[in-house]
Amino acid sequence: MAQIILFHHALGLTDGVRDLAEKIASGGHQVHTPDLFDGAVFGTPQEGIAHVERLGGFDRIALEGMRVAAEFPSASVVAGVSMGVVPAHKAAQTVPAFRACIDISGFVPLTAFAPLWQPHTALQVHLASEDAWVRDEDLPLARSIAATDENPDAPAVLFEYESAEHLFMDSSTSGYDADLTDVVVRRIHELLA
Repeated sequence: MAQIILFHHALGLTDGVRDLAEKIASGGHQVHTPDLFDGAVFGTPQEGIAHVERLGGFDRIALEGMRVAAEFPSASVVAGVSMGVVPAHKAAQTVPAFRACIDISGFVPLTAFAPLWQPHTALQVHLASEDAWVRDEDLPLARSIAATDENPDAPAVLFEYESAEHLFMDSSTSGYDADLTDVVVRRIHELLA
């Protein structure tokens, strides 16, 4: 059993994020879902990002990831959805205890918070290939560090999904796709096994 910290996206800690956490927990794991917005939930990513700016920006969100990681010292896996990838990577790149990092609908450079990715930390990335939020920047970056037949020692395993929906794994959004979510959860369970 793994203890996992799952950071929410810019809409806040939605019922859909809680539902995703329950699906991941169904594999026999304990999933913590910290609320970085103190209960605030937003209708659009733009509203959520404006809230992040009022809180002090993405640097502040990254620091919140460190605070949360300290609250759950037994956690060995950190995950994030979209904006939640920022605090997840901050923790994964700077706390030696993490053995895996899971990015969903977002990606940041491996050197964003440290000069090198920790080699003992597995990185699993889930991106929708037609998602306008990730297509132009995050997806090419993730592809450049993903393991392939030609480069099996690359630091990340990348899974691409045929969808244009940014939050396809959040059951509280109109873009929710139950079938794709099941695939994401299955692949997370396989990593954790």
